[in-house]
Amino acid sequence: MPVYILKHEMPYDELQGWVEYFERRPAGWRSDLRAAYLMGVQGVKTKPSEIFPSLAAVMGNPTEGNATSTLRGSFMHSKILGAKGGVRLED
Repeated sequence: MPVYILKHEMPYDELQGWVEYFERRPAGWRSDLRAAYLMGVQGVKTKPSEIFPSLAAVMGNPTEGNATSTLRGSFMHSKILGAKGGVRLED
């Protein structure tokens, strides 16, 4: 499906679901994991999540302070969720 159609037809809650998914599984994390394994075989002692930030999210210790985590649960986030053309949405 082309992006211009998604832009007009995708519901906001589905978009938020995709944002959450890509926070937990960033693009390219599998390639980073393979590279970390190869580096470990070659003697690198550093934790993979310290070298590759994408692995920090996958391994369960995401970096603190990213924009989405600080917005979620805030007053502004509740206003964003409730706004659509200035009309309050029904639950």
